[in-house]
Amino acid sequence: MANERSPAVESLRQEQKTQRKEERELTPDQKLERALKDTFSASDPVAEQVPITPGGAEEQK
Repeated sequence: MANERSPAVESLRQEQKTQRKEERELTPDQKLERALKDTFSASDPVAEQVPITPGGAEEQK
């Protein structure tokens, strides 16, 4: 029973996997555009953001 995963956990992991894949497929210009949109104000430095899971295993291609 301890090895079973809930549907919610599986759904979250699948969504995160999809987001990581989409992020890898963006061009540098698209990444910059996303970073500009995600920047709160003009005084904040522009930084690309990639969702990660702390302690999570690297996804295999």
